[in-house]
This record gives sequence, structure tokens and C-alpha cells, in this order.
Amino acid sequence: MKKDLIIIAALLAAGATKAETTDSVKTVNLQDVVVNGVRAQKNAPYAVANISQKKLETFSKSGQELPFLLAQTPGVIGWGENGLGTGTAHLRIRGAADSRINVTLDGVPLNSPEDQTVFWANMNSYATLIRSAQIQRGIGTSTNGDGAFGGTVSLATLAPSYTPSFELTGSYGSYNTYNTGANFSTGLMGKHLIFDGAYHETATDGYIHGTGGRSGSYYGGLTWIGDNFQIRYKNIGNFEKTGQAWNGVTAGDNDMSLMDYGVKTYKDMYEAGLGKYNTLYETLKYDDKGNFAKDANGKYITERYQMNDGSYWDKTTDNYYQNHNILSAVWQPSEHWSHNIAIHYTYGYGYYKEFRPNNKLKKFGLTNFTTSDGETVKKTDFVRKKGLTENTYGAIYNVNYNDGTWNVTGGVNLQQFHGNHFGDLTYIANKEMSEKYLSSGNYKYYDSDAHKYDYSGFFKTDYHFNNYWDAFMDIQLRLVEYKTKGINDKFISNGDGTYSNQKLDINEHYNFVNPKAGITYMNNGHKAYASIAYSNREPERNNFTDNGSYPFPTPERLTDIELGYEYSGNKWHAGINLYYMYYSNQFVQTGAKSDIGENLTTNVKSSYRMGAEITAGWNPLSWLTVEGNAALSRNRIKNFDESASVDWDDSYRTIHYDNSTLAFSPSTILNGFVNLHYRGVQAIWHTNFVSSQYLDNTQNSDRSLPCYSQTDINLNYTFKIAKKVIGMKELIIGANFNNIFDRHYASSGWVYSSIIDSYNHPNENRYYQIGFIPNAGFTAMGYITLKF
Repeated sequence: MKKDLIIIAALLAAGATKAETTDSVKTVNLQDVVVNGVRAQKNAPYAVANISQKKLETFSKSGQELPFLLAQTPGVIGWGENGLGTGTAHLRIRGAADSRINVTLDGVPLNSPEDQTVFWANMNSYATLIRSAQIQRGIGTSTNGDGAFGGTVSLATLAPSYTPSFELTGSYGSYNTYNTGANFSTGLMGKHLIFDGAYHETATDGYIHGTGGRSGSYYGGLTWIGDNFQIRYKNIGNFEKTGQAWNGVTAGDNDMSLMDYGVKTYKDMYEAGLGKYNTLYETLKYDDKGNFAKDANGKYITERYQMNDGSYWDKTTDNYYQNHNILSAVWQPSEHWSHNIAIHYTYGYGYYKEFRPNNKLKKFGLTNFTTSDGETVKKTDFVRKKGLTENTYGAIYNVNYNDGTWNVTGGVNLQQFHGNHFGDLTYIANKEMSEKYLSSGNYKYYDSDAHKYDYSGFFKTDYHFNNYWDAFMDIQLRLVEYKTKGINDKFISNGDGTYSNQKLDINEHYNFVNPKAGITYMNNGHKAYASIAYSNREPERNNFTDNGSYPFPTPERLTDIELGYEYSGNKWHAGINLYYMYYSNQFVQTGAKSDIGENLTTNVKSSYRMGAEITAGWNPLSWLTVEGNAALSRNRIKNFDESASVDWDDSYRTIHYDNSTLAFSPSTILNGFVNLHYRGVQAIWHTNFVSSQYLDNTQNSDRSLPCYSQTDINLNYTFKIAKKVIGMKELIIGANFNNIFDRHYASSGWVYSSIIDSYNHPNENRYYQIGFIPNAGFTAMGYITLKF
């Protein structure tokens, strides 16, 4: 009798588990409906890389920003400013920078509408909140928000858990870097309601001087689940206060060039003791003879900028807070039909403070100042605060019909943006000037408002025929209006010694039609596809405000042709994708700079990117996986006119190039992986290689970044707690070892060059100055995770 009761109880438990599993699967399916409108399906004719939840979960322990995980896929580079991968990070796909990459979270655009980029600096813990990520290279399928001119990144949040859970994780490593956080779920309450949440943060001293800081994010979600529908509210917030290092490690300072001392490359700088040198935070010290001072070991000596009260300027800080609110509903009334609607609101506020040593007064619109003793002040030290506020809100609706033969999706995206840009002087070294301009608080030297309206709709269909073939058609209509009004942080001389702000009064309207078509063949593990897509992209804010004497910016246009073949067998897989991306009126760097060293851009008539992306993997044993990917490309501008600096920017000379290589577009990117996984043990070896990159569009090897290669190792072990001690289900311990061969290299940078004939620097032998954005040498981080 007792044995029978045990069997009955076991059957009931199994039945409950089965029902619970079925409901969980249903919830996951409803979550898939949320992102299907912007994601490429398995049979789509596009170049796609998918990142699983397991990879995201493992990566989340590193504290690094998501671009470093995305960079493990073909043709992608991720890099950060502090040398560790925390803090401010950036992303390039096929050589296209952040502002050309469309990013969505559950179909909601994350790109800032004005500059069309994503601020990865405070999203380090998103990996713990995400179930999957998809990278589409090229134009890809229609999405919401700004146009994709290099690729798209679609992030999908975790489906709410039906069972109560709690997870606690912590890690610590080099440069006092730590990452800590917790996730929880109440499980299903009252058969319908789930509440879940998370909090994670990262802090570090930073590798580069003055780049220490703290950043993190939080999440709170409330989900109501019915038989065939789900209503979910998500609140996701990000914050950061980190030191900045966008100047990198520079070969020179405000007065002279280290090139004269034989310091020309990042390797030279590292050997000279300048591997962590940050010109936003410090300066080189001079000796009694007016040369750069060295210590007893022959290393250059640096010192922090000093304020007029004798204190030191701590660091240039970047401060940003962002809060996303998403209310979504998913309804699946029948097997074939599904609907998804979401309304969203995002608030963002941020600013950075920067010490500006010995700056000209006219940089801030101030006239030369005469002191009480008759001295004329033309330059002094300042601290400036530049900031913005952002308000973005909108609504998204998608409907899908799928009967196995036809898969049809239609969608609408309505989004409005309102923002403000401002700049204040918070410190002036000259005491009399400070009393005049700062007596009643900060001195505001520019202020402008902006509005952007982005309305789009798409219709895409996939027709499955003859068992093996799929035909695709996708068309998007997009209406964009951008307005900005006020005064900018550029100043125009009035001819009488005074200066006036550049006035902004921009009101532009764009109507875009973006068609796409393709065909796919799939049979017994084989997949072959071809597609052609056409897309338009409006100018960014900086294209308007910083165009100087260039013609008024016009939209960019891109035609993207993709051809691919993939095979998946029992123990191996391989694939190749060929692409040709032809740009009309692409914005490219010209050689001219903004006042903080940003590369100014203008439209060029004709340019292209073409290449091959190769993937392969082999599972010779159940516990061993070997994988790799390669991106080989050619990236060119036809008929490019450079604005070459003459006599340290006193004037510019136009130099024509019939055919030159696009900047920041390496011709080769390689990734290799070895993954050992046996029972609870996992060990991953990852080596990547990036070929040399030109820092401007002149194709001059002197003004380029050398190629680099580095290797990381991740080790972890998962203990399954059979008896569930104090409710614990799993204990995970692990360690990340990055750059294990201690390579010293720069992953990005900038260049300044000038033709100075009087100093024996003609065009063929220009004076130049390079800023290297370096990575740290060997670093390590250990972590532990408890799952309840």
C-alpha cells in the first residue's frame, strides 16, 4: 500500500512538472512573438549570428560591456576606453560604427534618436537580463528605429519564470574591478501573476589613469499570464559615473610632440612608461631644461592638472542615467495568428565634466579679458560641463499570420523624441574672470532644444513552396522629421573682437522607402540564399551642427547584396556569406576636427564594402567543440577629397584620392574557439585577430593602428546540489583570464596630421600625432554564483 502511494505521488509530481513545463514553453513562445517582428527567422536570406542564453549568462560574470561578447561573431569589433572592457564601450559591424547599428530590446529601439547610437557605458549587466541576442550583418530585415547601415542587434529579455528563484553572483579581479548582482522571481502567483527583478553593478579603478568609476543597471517586471495572452510591464534602468579617456594615450601634448623623442607607436609609449597616460587627466612634467622629465628608470613623469587653489583636478567624468518603461501585450487567438503591442517611454540625462587647460577664451565665446592691473588674458584654464536630457516615447504594433506555407508580418512604429543640449563653465582659473562670470553660478555658453518624429510601417512575407524553397519580400515606409533650435557650442567672430554662438534653426523632413527581397533553399542540412536590400538613413545631429563649410548634409543610401551557403551535419557545420554594400552619399571623415578632436564628416558620392564571412565548427567528441569565424573585406571610397590641415589648422588644403580605404575598416577579423565541456566542467579558449586599421581615409600606413591578436580563457565548474542545502540548487565557480600572453596593443584611436612646409613636413612627410586607445595587458577575474 505504501509503495502504491509513492508511485501515485510520483505520477502526480510528474504530471505537475509536465503541466508547469508546458506553461513555461507557452510563455517562451509568447516572448518569441514579441521579437519576431524585427528578427530574421531561420530560413531568412540574411547573414545572422545568434547568441544563446548560456553564453550570455557566462559572459555576464565578466563585468564587460555587451560589445565584447558581440565581437566574438563574424565581422564585429568591440572596444572600450578604459582598457578593461568596462565603462564606455563601442561597437563596429563590417567597419560601420555605433550610429549605423540598429539596436532593439524586445522590439523597442534603444538608439538615441538624435545621434543614432547606443550608450553601452551603463549596460554591463544586460547580459543577465537577456534570453538571446541576434546580430544581423548588413541591412537585414525591417526593424524599428534608425536605419541599419552596418547591422542590427536584437535583444530579447528572459521569459518570466514559473518557479520561484533567486540568484546571487559576485566577481573580483585586476585593477580592483568587481561585479555583483542578484536576480529573483516570485514564480507564478495565483495562477496568473509573476513578479521578477534584478540589480547589477560594476566598479573599477580602470587601466588608464583617471578611468575609475561605477556603473550598473536594474530591472523590475510584472507579468500577467492568461491562456493565450500575456501582459507585461518592464522597468529597466542604467546608471554610470566613470572616468573618461577618449583622448587615449597620445604621442605628444599641447606644446610639443613625443615623436621628436622617438615615441611613435603604442609599443614605444608603453616602454616609455606612458601605457596608462591620459591627457584628459594629466600632463607630462618638464625638467629644468624644458624637456620632458624622466624618473630614475628612464620613464616619463606625468602630473595631474592643478587648479588655481593648489588642488588637483580629479578626472574627467562621464555621468549618465537612463530609464526604460515598456508595457507590452501579446495575444495569440489561434494557432496561426498572433498580435503584439507595446508602448514605451525612455528618460535619459547625462553630462561630462572636463578640465580644459590653457584654452583660448574665444572657444567659449568670451572676449579677451583685461585685468585690474592692465594684463590682457587670452587664455586660461576652464572646466566645462556638457550635457543633455532625452525623452523618447512611442508605440509599436505587430501582427503575424503563419500557416506553414505563408508567414506574413505587418508592423507599425510610432516614436517621438524631445531633447535638450546645454553647456556650462563651472570653473575659470583667472580669479577676476571667475568673479565676473561665475558669481551667480555656472556660466551657460550654449543651449538648444531638439525634436524628432519617426513613424514607420513594414510588411514582410515569406512564402514556402516546393518543400525546400522560401521566397521573401519586405518593404518599409519611414517618415522622419528632425528639428533643432537654439545656440550651439561653436562661435563665430563678429569682426570687432566679440563672438556669437552658431545659431541652430533646422527643420528637415525625410520620406524613405526601404524594399528587400530574397530567396532561400533548405534541404537535409543545406541552406543557400540570396537577397538584395535598399535602405536610407537620415543625417545625425552632428552632421548638421558640425558640418562647418561643408554642403548641407543629405541622406545616405545603401544597396546591400548578400549570397550565402551553410551546411549543418551531425558533427560539423560550415558556412560562407558573400556581400557587396554600395553606399551613395555615405558620411565619411574628411580630416577636419571638432574642438574636442572628433572627426568631422561630409557626404561622399560613392563608396563600398565587400567581403566574405566564413564560419565553421566541429564536434569530434561529446565533450569537445572547435569553432572559428573569419571576416575578409575590402572597404573603399571612390574620388575622396581630404581636408588636410596646413600650419596647425591655420588653413586647409584639398587633396584628391581616386581610390582610398575607409578608416577603421580592417580587412581581416578572425576568431577561434576551443570549448571543453564535461559534466560540470567548462573551459573555453578564445583567440582573436584584427588586421591593421587606417585612422583616416588617406590610406597612409604611418597613420594607422598595427594589427593585433590576443587570447582569453574562461574556466568554470557547476556543482549540482542534490540535497538543495538551504534551498540552493547550483553553485558555480569560475575565472576569466584575459589577454593571457600580456599583449600590448591599441584597439582604436585617432590621428591629427598637418602639412607644415616651414618645418620640413610636406604632404609626403606630415607632422602627425596619434591617440591610441589601449587595452590592458594580462588581467584576471574570479567569480562565484549561487542559484536558489
